[in-house]
Amino acid sequence: MKYGQIFTYTLELDSKEEYIKQFVDPFAETISKAKGLISKVWMANFDTQFASFYLWETKEDMDAFMTTPEIKIVANLPFLKDLKIVAIPVVDEASRITRGI
Repeated sequence: MKYGQIFTYTLELDSKEEYIKQFVDPFAETISKAKGLISKVWMANFDTQFASFYLWETKEDMDAFMTTPEIKIVANLPFLKDLKIVAIPVVDEASRITRGI
């Protein structure tokens, strides 16, 4: 069963360039290689709203990713605040209709 994760957070960074330099560049390549990751979508208005959406092949893949050193590093970044994570099973039948999977 596929799983989706929604991360919401605030970042104390001054610009889109700082977001890319300090948040995307150090982690994106490693995240892209995570076992079972179908996709990750990065979302930001570069003011108050930041979020990420992950789609995983299985709950086990998602759980394994959540124990990686990279996640611990990200969770402890001094400029990352108010991190909330929700994990929910994907409804395959409905998601296929709307091109979600």
